[in-house]
Amino acid sequence: MLMNKNIFILFFSFLFVTGSSFGQADDYAGTWQMKIPAGSTSSITMELQIASPERNLLYPAQLKLQADSFTAVYEVLLVKKNLRQLGISRNKFPRSTEPFSLGDWTVALNGTLDFSKDLKGEWLLTVNRLPAKNYGTVLPDFMNLNEGQKKMAAKLCSFLKGEEIVFKKTNSIPWQNEYTDKILMPQLSPAYFGIKDSIHLQTRDAVIKFPGNRKSGNDIISVVLNGRTILDQVDPGKKREPEEFLLDTGLNVLTLFADNFKKSLPNKAKINIEFAGKKFKLDFTNREDIAATFIVAKLYFDKDKNDDTKFQNYNPNIPGEKILDRNEKLIGNIIASSQQITLALWDDAVEDGDSVSININGKWIVQGFPVKKNPQFINVKLDPGPNTITFVADNLGSIPPNTSILEIIDGKKRKSFNIETNLFQNNLVKIFYDYKPE
Repeated sequence: MLMNKNIFILFFSFLFVTGSSFGQADDYAGTWQMKIPAGSTSSITMELQIASPERNLLYPAQLKLQADSFTAVYEVLLVKKNLRQLGISRNKFPRSTEPFSLGDWTVALNGTLDFSKDLKGEWLLTVNRLPAKNYGTVLPDFMNLNEGQKKMAAKLCSFLKGEEIVFKKTNSIPWQNEYTDKILMPQLSPAYFGIKDSIHLQTRDAVIKFPGNRKSGNDIISVVLNGRTILDQVDPGKKREPEEFLLDTGLNVLTLFADNFKKSLPNKAKINIEFAGKKFKLDFTNREDIAATFIVAKLYFDKDKNDDTKFQNYNPNIPGEKILDRNEKLIGNIIASSQQITLALWDDAVEDGDSVSININGKWIVQGFPVKKNPQFINVKLDPGPNTITFVADNLGSIPPNTSILEIIDGKKRKSFNIETNLFQNNLVKIFYDYKPE
């Protein structure tokens, strides 16, 4: 009888793990809620709305916190650490907070959200904090609040720092509003959510090197590349052999996770990453990353001389497609093989204050986007079949017209266009996404 029971437990565990593996993005996306204590008139309620992820790894989210008269709405970033955990961003950007602000106290809500099921089969996300005596930031003392607000602030800070927080899923509708995609774009996001500026690379070979600083205090880290664990709970303070890895073609997401906060300060670990001719560092001692659960680097590898790097052209004269308006100039037609492509935009002449707005299939991707000397990257999701990307000049800068270079990146394929817009003419690029069902 005992053997049969053990077999049943093993079978159930197998179903849970494999089920998570096959549909993890859908498992997380949606609305999650919690209330403490249940049924109390002075309870604290939270609602977590999670968007569809980028690369099944980066999840923009919105967190609502309410207690009596206090209400706050924060934007956060969640990053998949493994099949069962999402890291929580250090910063929680306040879209609204009334009647007072908690300031940086939201840093106490750190660590991971652990994914599981209860005995009734309901999905749960449980906060698993990285405890710290000192978060390395100046926390507000609330001296300017009245007595009632001081009590409420103390209650909320205690809740964020130490109370058990368990969310239950209420629906699977991904969160989506005008801010969702901007959380993933450092150049447009309202705050730093742990994503570094994108790095463009022409080699896929990389090496992680360890500074070997014993003063790190036995801090433990993990490194994940595109959902694959490269380093699992290692002490970077000890001398180690360099760790080699290869990038995938196109967008790569490399994440450094803190697994603990040792002693009195948060994790102080750092790693050096080297490519041929390029070096950069991920460092938890940087001011903006102190007490962070993770640091994300977006790495683009786009060039492979052994493969075709040219887009196919296509005929955009498809029945039912919109005829060009007189103020729209078609500058190119291409076929893409990936649903997710990357737009690189920069000014190859003089950075003169130009800004553009970009629209795809009638929806704005960015508005008032500044065109800089160095390339900036925007991820775009295509619809199956024909797509139209429209570039609209917001101004003419100090040197008319509004000019820039656009490079479209689809895996190994890259194609550049000269964008020249003014207040009377937009530029269009038509992209046919050659969707092939699996």
